[in-house]
Amino acid sequence: MKRNKIIAMAGIVLAVIITVIIAGIMTKEKKQEGYVFDRNSKIGIKDVRIYLGQGEFKADDVKDYFKKDAINSYTLKYFFFLDDKFKDSRNTEELLQSVREYLDTVMPQDEADKLFAVYKTYVYYQRDVHDKMTTWGRPSTPEEAIDYLHKLQDYRRKVFGDDNADVLFGPIVKMQEYPIRRGMIIGDHGLYGAEKEKKLNDLRQDMWGDEADTIDNDTEPLDRYHEKFKIYQKDMAEMTSDEERQAKIRQFREELFTPEQARRLDDVDRVTADEKKNEEDYFTQENEIKNNNNLDADSKAQKIRDLQDQMFGSEAEAFRRRQVVKDALEQPKK
Repeated sequence: MKRNKIIAMAGIVLAVIITVIIAGIMTKEKKQEGYVFDRNSKIGIKDVRIYLGQGEFKADDVKDYFKKDAINSYTLKYFFFLDDKFKDSRNTEELLQSVREYLDTVMPQDEADKLFAVYKTYVYYQRDVHDKMTTWGRPSTPEEAIDYLHKLQDYRRKVFGDDNADVLFGPIVKMQEYPIRRGMIIGDHGLYGAEKEKKLNDLRQDMWGDEADTIDNDTEPLDRYHEKFKIYQKDMAEMTSDEERQAKIRQFREELFTPEQARRLDDVDRVTADEKKNEEDYFTQENEIKNNNNLDADSKAQKIRDLQDQMFGSEAEAFRRRQVVKDALEQPKK
């Protein structure tokens, strides 16, 4: 009886251990697959723009940037400035000494003390993180890239502390994570356009919250137009008529461009279609000349040249140059 109780207790303990291990694995996997920074991270568009240099930042006049906190949206940019200013330092010790002395000249001592402590940690982090990156390997897929960002930020949190690491590096990570995830959705060939649009909207909401409607505003209309074809690639591939495709293209243009811009694109389409038709007609007639057994080689060459002048006018010489390059590329390599 006693032996049975021991066996039963051992079984319960083993089950608990297995449950904990499985839960830990699942939590770890979920963490690596989830967002590095989502809408609750307090990393907004303003922080990203500061990092990108879109906000006003005068590195040689820092007296107002670090009055409250040594770590804020400007800290990393200032560290880049210090790295560059003292890039000729012979070693780490000389770099740190130069930075310490410089900070004492541009800000009060208490602010200099706090900022230098962070900078010193940052300098050694820069040295050590490269070894970590080597062990992680280079990501070769979007999924691996997201996992890589997780590992990198987890390491930063161990070095700087969670909050400090997120303030320092959150903007750069978020500006990397968002386009990776966006590209994963757009590049999913198994999804229709409407499904991708919904997923993209969900992604904006998940990562940017109240700023979701403005995050892609800086994208040029022409870039968004080209992107639409990638988003609706599956839809358009399954369309059975050119009328359907043209209707979808018209929808894209009306959605993204002004009426005048859309009209210009229509004009470009017409010119392109006319040029294509002209070339098709030319090659048809060129083949007829080449296959005419009543003409010798010189006569064929002259007639083809005359045909080119007739069909392409002032662009005939440019057409002939393109054909020479094309023929050279199509010749088999010896």
